[in-house]
Amino acid sequence: MKSLISFYTIWIIMLIGASGIKAQQHTPDKPHYDTPNLVVGLIVDQMRPDYIYKYWDHYEEGGIKRLLNEGHTFRNAYFRHLQTSTGPGHAAQLSGATPSVHGLIGNSWYVRELDRNINVIEAVGSGYEGVGSRPEYNGEKSPINMLTTTVGDELFMFTGERSKTVGISRKDRGAILPAGHTGDAYWYEGATGNFITSTYYMDELPGWLQDFNDRNLPQEYLTRTWETLLPVEGYVESRPDDNPYEGTFSGMDTPTFPVDLAYLVEEHDQGPGLLNATPFADELLFELAVATMEGEELGRGDVTDMLMIALSAADAIGHRFGPGSKQVQDYYLRLDRYMADFFDYLDSEFGMDNVLVFLTADHGGAYIPEYMSDLGIPTGHSEFGVSAGGQVQQAVREYLEQTYGEDFLLAYSNQNLFLDHDYIDQNGMDHVAIQKEVQRFVLSLDVVGGAITADALQNQEYTTGMRARAMHAFHQKRSGDVIVWLQPQTHGSGTGGTGHGSGWVYDTHIPLIFLGNGITHGQSNEKVYVSDIASTVSVFLNSPFPSGNIGNPLNDLMRR
Repeated sequence: MKSLISFYTIWIIMLIGASGIKAQQHTPDKPHYDTPNLVVGLIVDQMRPDYIYKYWDHYEEGGIKRLLNEGHTFRNAYFRHLQTSTGPGHAAQLSGATPSVHGLIGNSWYVRELDRNINVIEAVGSGYEGVGSRPEYNGEKSPINMLTTTVGDELFMFTGERSKTVGISRKDRGAILPAGHTGDAYWYEGATGNFITSTYYMDELPGWLQDFNDRNLPQEYLTRTWETLLPVEGYVESRPDDNPYEGTFSGMDTPTFPVDLAYLVEEHDQGPGLLNATPFADELLFELAVATMEGEELGRGDVTDMLMIALSAADAIGHRFGPGSKQVQDYYLRLDRYMADFFDYLDSEFGMDNVLVFLTADHGGAYIPEYMSDLGIPTGHSEFGVSAGGQVQQAVREYLEQTYGEDFLLAYSNQNLFLDHDYIDQNGMDHVAIQKEVQRFVLSLDVVGGAITADALQNQEYTTGMRARAMHAFHQKRSGDVIVWLQPQTHGSGTGGTGHGSGWVYDTHIPLIFLGNGITHGQSNEKVYVSDIASTVSVFLNSPFPSGNIGNPLNDLMRR
């Protein structure tokens, strides 16, 4: 009996000791009131989470592998909304909201009052002008269409207007939206090769950015040839380089390596915008990131600063060549090396424990539908090379003409069918009945995967599936009368490159990794959302949540 008691005593002590060790391992090193010097968001445009492991054997230790080996990875992260494009994606990350709240229902959308589409960052009638740009550049750009605050906005007010947030990107919307309403944003002008802004932010570029533009790095990069970083024979994870599914550079007959940029510039009159669909555009952006941190002295003051880096070359390459291409693979191998150098810089300047880094994407991307069709996978395309969305629009117009004697479809924009309300009213028609009739018709089209009316979205709540995604994408004042989604594996013309924008998993499932600031290494398979990023970062900063936040902080999951 005595030996048995001794055994259980030892066993209990061991359990307590193990629990203590485990608790110590998962207890944050930093006290709750201590905040990072700097928050860095790495937002890789069109990054699918499978790229991490698909190319794992080709990565080096200091970049993507470091994120996985030292940070906390959420392997089951999604967008809540249906329309997966850059504008709504960036807004979700830092506002913690969905289009139903922040109001950005696409990269562009139809506005009834203007009878035209507007861009997500178009400040209609503002009079803003480009700064550092060509004189003819349309500078009416700002975050004014985003109806909620962001993490950076709240931090700016919380710190007595001492904190800085800066957004940089090749794309204007990729810089503007993550910077929020109170930050600064700089983006690439393809016609000149300069980074510019608008008078919404300032009247003159800061001296450090003028100096950066004066280095003429784009002109230097345009003398290069884009060849594979490693021997192409080793890119076994990708399909053959020469295939019928991918797009090409203007001036090239095949979608193959190498790409002689100097030849395309000299013989085909290509300008600095040629860099957009090469990895060198994001190499340039990492150079700008360092210049921004040093020029703005980010992370060197008494309060936390934020730098949002939207890496958009991945999107341009993905659109042209698609997942599965050797070009996409080569991009990620180069991105891995760019990240490693950037992390080394953060280590040397701040120490990673004083920096909070998160990596995510603004949306995913679809394999090229024609390629999948040739593999025997069904798509909604009846004919490749013909716009699927165009087929829907034409069919609805013909249906309205035949059924009511009038085509009163104002626009098919952003998967939304906008009907002419004045026409419906003038003819004594019932709005809800018309919506249901149009919904019933579009559901008869083979290319359509589903549809839902505005009336249903205004009067019911959905918690799962595509109707829930449509609910999160629907803004009562900005959306159309019927929201449509296409069949899986259906996008654009279905060939010559690919895209995104659907609510299917390949577009909504994205990577989400946090690194630095004392975060414990680990992984989670619990379902989380991109809209959870904002509140998570806010908790690290002890700052108020953005005004429209619907996300939940993930901090506890990183401490388990």
